[in-house]
Amino acid sequence: MCHAGTVTVRRIKIVGPATHAVQVATELADADGVEMISSKPPVVVADDTVELEVAVEGTPDDIAAAVAGIREGLPKGASIELAAD
Repeated sequence: MCHAGTVTVRRIKIVGPATHAVQVATELADADGVEMISSKPPVVVADDTVELEVAVEGTPDDIAAAVAGIREGLPKGASIELAAD
């Protein structure tokens, strides 16, 4: 459930090992104030590396906090970024 404030939809790009990308998407969906509303199928970009794009809804602060919190625990070579709109 989103906290009070302006709710927005943002696209987020996750790149990393296939199993890790799914885990990161799950963590994002479980983050406080963030709700996942859609996901594109993963795209293989290299051996054992996929790109997964999801759309989430929440306040800008909640989304930014979720992305920053997840980014801290990513393995080397993996990334999570707010996609350019």
